[in-house]
Formats: sequence, structure tokens, C-alpha cells
Amino acid sequence: MAKLAEEQTPEMLELGLVEDFTKVFESAVNTDSSIGNSLIDALSRAENKYKSVINDYEKAVKIGDDALAAAKDLGVDLPAIVKNKIESSKAGIKEARGLISQINKLYSAF
Repeated sequence: MAKLAEEQTPEMLELGLVEDFTKVFESAVNTDSSIGNSLIDALSRAENKYKSVINDYEKAVKIGDDALAAAKDLGVDLPAIVKNKIESSKAGIKEARGLISQINKLYSAF
């Protein structure tokens, strides 16, 4: 063992440290990239789901508005719970759009 230590030059020791550093650095970079890619994938999936939710809410609002118009034509009023659900659908659209906007802001962090 002593003979091995005698054979190592300062340059060889430095080279070993550089190699150790490089391995640790590359591992950190690869893990960092993997985390970023996983987050981007998750954000993309969430964005697409919110877009689908918006589509469903918009359909609900359209049907609800048609029901309101039909009820008005018949001289009747829709139950309050139905009116509340129409308004909740409109609020859901606004909320989902806001979340998509926040997701798009997060993309810029990567």
C-alpha cells in the first residue's frame, strides 16, 4: 500500500478528484433533468385535463342556458339548484382557465 502511495503523483491525485467531481456532478445534473422532465409531463397532463374540464363546463353552460330560455318561453322558472349549477359551471370555467394560466407560467421555470 505504501508503494502505491509513492507511485501516485500529485497530478494523479488531482485527476482522481476531478473524476470523482465529474461523476457526482453528472449524477446531479441527470437527476435534476429527470425531475424537471417529470414536472413538465405532470403539468402538461394537468393542463390537458383542465382543458377537458373547461369543455365539459362550457357544454353544461350551453345546455343550462338553453334550459333557462326554454323555461322562460314556457313561463316557468328553473329550480334554484339548476341555476346554481349553471353559475358554478361558469365559475369552474374561470377557475380552470386561471389554473391553466398558472401552469403556463410554471413552464417558463424550466
